[in-house]
Amino acid sequence: MPNSKLRRNGWATVGLSLSLMFAVGAFVYFALAGTPVRGAVIGLLVLLAGVWEFRRKLQDTIVADLYEAEADAQQRENRQ
Repeated sequence: MPNSKLRRNGWATVGLSLSLMFAVGAFVYFALAGTPVRGAVIGLLVLLAGVWEFRRKLQDTIVADLYEAEADAQQRENRQ
């Protein structure tokens, strides 16, 4: 199952990268429009939301791996 674990982490990283690019884009857009503080605040909020989602997805992966390991241990115990 390492392949699916890598795939899940890969998508989390892609999501974080997209939120980072969107945050930078929002900052640049508002900075060029003449309100760099507003752009920085919006960019920071978008970036924080992306980091929050990234950490949540990694935590979900960890919990899923723990449940899977527990189920495998129970199966081995039942076989014996």
